[in-house]
Amino acid sequence: MQEGDCGYDSRMSLHARRPLLTRALSGVISLLLAVSPMGLAWAQPAELPRLGDAAGDQLSPLAERRLGESIMREIRRARALLDDPELTDYLNRLAARLAAQPAATGFSFELFAVEDRSINAFALPGGFIGVHTGLVASSQAESELASVLAHELGHVTQRHIARMLATQNQSSTVLMAAMAAALLAARANPQAAVGIASLGSTVQMQQILGYSRDAEREADRVGLEMLQQAGFDPQGMVEFFGRLQTASRLSETALPAYLRTHPLTGDRMSDIQNRVMALRYRQHPDSLEFTMLRARFRALADRSIDGLNRARQLIARQVEDGAVAPIAGHYAIAAGALAAADTQGARRSIAAARGAAARPYAFIESLAAQTELDAGQPEEALATAERAIAALGTTRALVRLRIRALSALGRWTEAVAAGGQALESTRTDTELWELFARAQSALGRDAQAHLAMAEMHAINGVWVAAIEQLQAAQRTRQLDFYASSQVDVRLRQLRARFFEEREDRRAGR
Repeated sequence: MQEGDCGYDSRMSLHARRPLLTRALSGVISLLLAVSPMGLAWAQPAELPRLGDAAGDQLSPLAERRLGESIMREIRRARALLDDPELTDYLNRLAARLAAQPAATGFSFELFAVEDRSINAFALPGGFIGVHTGLVASSQAESELASVLAHELGHVTQRHIARMLATQNQSSTVLMAAMAAALLAARANPQAAVGIASLGSTVQMQQILGYSRDAEREADRVGLEMLQQAGFDPQGMVEFFGRLQTASRLSETALPAYLRTHPLTGDRMSDIQNRVMALRYRQHPDSLEFTMLRARFRALADRSIDGLNRARQLIARQVEDGAVAPIAGHYAIAAGALAAADTQGARRSIAAARGAAARPYAFIESLAAQTELDAGQPEEALATAERAIAALGTTRALVRLRIRALSALGRWTEAVAAGGQALESTRTDTELWELFARAQSALGRDAQAHLAMAEMHAINGVWVAAIEQLQAAQRTRQLDFYASSQVDVRLRQLRARFFEEREDRRAGR
């Protein structure tokens, strides 16, 4: 069986894809804060979920969650997510620490990363929160990054989207239409999403902006409470917003991206400062995870060869001057070298990072394994990944690298076993499903390969492709009665989702 028979295409590997259309997301968030019925009179709802009746004048929590899931499917379809398991897992751990506080009781959150150099973060309906890599790179301390996440969690816990709909007397369908239209338009023109947000009248926009300022103050209050209770330094919020405020005064052409969707007035800044002064000072040392990730994204901010070389030289000087910790600095230099296809340089810097560390670190070892894979040395990549897993435990990045190394060595049975074990605990990792499908295909297990590809497409909300893969699995006649019955159930589920969305489009819901 050829790999293409199960829908696998190595040219479209999720690991290799560069995230596309990330700037469309800023338009979506602008729509959350600035959409108006007049401005969207021409927009047609596209691929919208059936939400049912909202509770009272607000979007119900269940409907809000389904709206967020629908938007996330659009974002995945547009391939606008950054597939970086180390960053994504770190952001979710940081958010979980904040969400463990009383103010966030009863809410669930899912953070995702967007590869964009601008300083931005945003909350979508239902607890989905996007974080630009530029925010990570620009944060001067972990408490600053945590303060932004806490602020976004505050938007979610206070249900500002549902409250906005009630204030504007808008239906949830109008809001969904706006978001979906922005994302879909941006596929062909990344600037289109931003333009959609600016169609409202001046009076309407001022009314909405006034509401959003109230929401911002409320998110500040709740965020500061979570920040302080989670053990972070609340001063981080003051320093982050103060730096953006200074940047906005110095720039006459454009506001920082975060301030475009999170208006910062003098009164609001004063309120934050007064609240922080009333709190007990608490010093929070930056975690090594944060320091390493920040250094990596600073090294990769400009991915041109000249940009990567300049960043490596700058970080090397900072390490010499003591401005950057040696572990984080050498790790970032190695990441920049690998991005520039300089595997020898990456190996040297990885060795330096290991030498500066008192013990092994997963970030360093996963980069080392990736370097060996890129250098055409899958045996060494596998050995590195397995040593790290034995010493540090499993991480998504290390597990992926182990499976990719096993696949490169043609050890497909082991790759299938590793993939199946990983998927037991991580069912939403599309690259794991793709790697699993490839290994099953190589072993001639056509049906299992199709089933894995079906799950990958289902995660992305590509219902037709998922259904076709399930049907292809049935045609192989490799499934026993029990497995075939499970496929029948899954087919009914996916067909129901497909027809539900199609009916919603036809009905304009």
